[in-house]
Amino acid sequence: MTDHGPTHIGRVRHVLGSQVTVELDRNLAGVAPVFRGQLQTIGQIGSLVRIPQGIVDLIATVTLVGIAELAGAQLPTETLHSGERWLQVQLLGEIDKGTGRFQRGVGAYPGLDDPVHFALIEELATVFPTPGDRHVRIGQLSGSGRVPVALDAEKFVMRHSAIVGSTGAGKTSAVASILQSLGKGGWSSANIVVIDTHGEYSRALGDQAAVRSVLGTGDSQLQVPYWALPAADILAAFTESTPGPTTTKTFSSLVTEARRAFAEACSWLSLDPATVTADTPIPFDIRQVWHDLDRENRETRDTKGDPATACVIDDGDAAALKPATFKPYGPGGSAPHKGPNHGIHGSIPELLRIGLQDPRLAFLRGPEGTLDGDDPLALSMQQWLGLSKPTSVLDFSGVPSNSAELAIGVILHLLFETAIRATADESGIGRARPVLIVLEEAHRYLNDSAAPMARAAANRIAREGRKYGIGLLLVTQRPSELPDTALSQCGTLIALRLSNSSDQAKIRHALPDSVAGLAETLPSLRTGEAIVAGEALVLPVRAVIDRPDPLPLAEDPTLESWRTEPTVPDVSSALARWRGAYDITENEGAET
Repeated sequence: MTDHGPTHIGRVRHVLGSQVTVELDRNLAGVAPVFRGQLQTIGQIGSLVRIPQGIVDLIATVTLVGIAELAGAQLPTETLHSGERWLQVQLLGEIDKGTGRFQRGVGAYPGLDDPVHFALIEELATVFPTPGDRHVRIGQLSGSGRVPVALDAEKFVMRHSAIVGSTGAGKTSAVASILQSLGKGGWSSANIVVIDTHGEYSRALGDQAAVRSVLGTGDSQLQVPYWALPAADILAAFTESTPGPTTTKTFSSLVTEARRAFAEACSWLSLDPATVTADTPIPFDIRQVWHDLDRENRETRDTKGDPATACVIDDGDAAALKPATFKPYGPGGSAPHKGPNHGIHGSIPELLRIGLQDPRLAFLRGPEGTLDGDDPLALSMQQWLGLSKPTSVLDFSGVPSNSAELAIGVILHLLFETAIRATADESGIGRARPVLIVLEEAHRYLNDSAAPMARAAANRIAREGRKYGIGLLLVTQRPSELPDTALSQCGTLIALRLSNSSDQAKIRHALPDSVAGLAETLPSLRTGEAIVAGEALVLPVRAVIDRPDPLPLAEDPTLESWRTEPTVPDVSSALARWRGAYDITENEGAET
């Protein structure tokens, strides 16, 4: 065979469209030759090879490796002799030798016996852009640690993206690494909102992010005012139940009246009170609404049809969540009589009172707004966006999942609705200053079992967010539970190791056909290694994601404590934090 130089690895033996079979040089020792002191991993799935074609070099990715005897139906056996080693490669694009530019697709296909070479670092540098003003680094090629992998930041954010991987595959670290790169890469005025359901990101992003937790205190507390929710969702959030239609209708009527009264008296609102509904995000006092609902549920009267004859013992106190008390109704139809709605609301008023006192739901109870102050919803949204920080971490760990889903739905809904109405000359959010929403546990909010508001808001952003400057990064360990519509909207896909067959199948269908061979490596990827494909990078690649510094709080606990002297487990502090009765961080054991 003619000597083709030190980079030569074989020759073309079969061409079927963009799929090319390469016979490896018999003189090639193994499938990982050493060149310039570096191991060239040409036998690795996903490694790149070069096929010279005059003024252009074709670039292809390895999708299959084999020996002729074992080829079977993979390729026509008449093209190979017994014992020959071969590669199957997929043509991806071409480098113009004159300009040094790379473009997807090929203008001419290779001929039989054309030489094939492994791609050099300088050639790969032509293909893969370097991190800079437009591109954010996420890692390096698996087969060449000196070639960085960088994503087009605009396409990554605005065309939506997804990061998937089994538990322990490095998914959370990958998200943290990318967000750290954005924070350090000059995007200091970014609007990145991280919906953190497990409290994992505060440690990794704390220096460049505003972190607010639903269980925090003071400025660190995440607040989603209850009055920003529709009336029915307010009732569901605080009672953690599904009230009957009569109770829901009564509660909605009381909320409507309270919202209209606030709108009429408020100096910073210019709304016609008649246009206000039970779902208009205007402040109102939920304690007074509870008191009225509870009073209706308890009322007794001396005369059935006369509300003036109510048998009140104590009017109670709405602000203190103290219910009104009435004389018990008489037996056998004697006075006092039950009020017209006595008992109709069942246990809902009491559940509402308990919910309003639950420390886990404190994040839903403020700010309530004043008649002559600033718009409290604007202040809340500015906090959700991190104020002047490029990244905002909203930590929802430690609260009931139903309430968290409702609150997350409100945040997504309000951010989207605000972006729709923003103009190009404003510096808030929208097309003039886009927002990236990182949605952890994305499958929880997009499938049919999610809270309706969360599901509707997340799916709407997935469908329409790009047009209004709202990007979505879906993060999940169960891509099989994501709706097809949501995943199909993701222009960039970063797939780490997946061990579940249904999850693997979902990602195989989402990846382009040209990298079908790469998809077969999903169950065997190393921790932190991923298949990256889509609009934000030139070629689909197998890459090692950069390790974040500092790491998120997602690593497995160690068992070192199991080797110490045995003691009785102390759970009192954890229980106190759960109940919200003690401030452990500032005064251990001191009651607040």
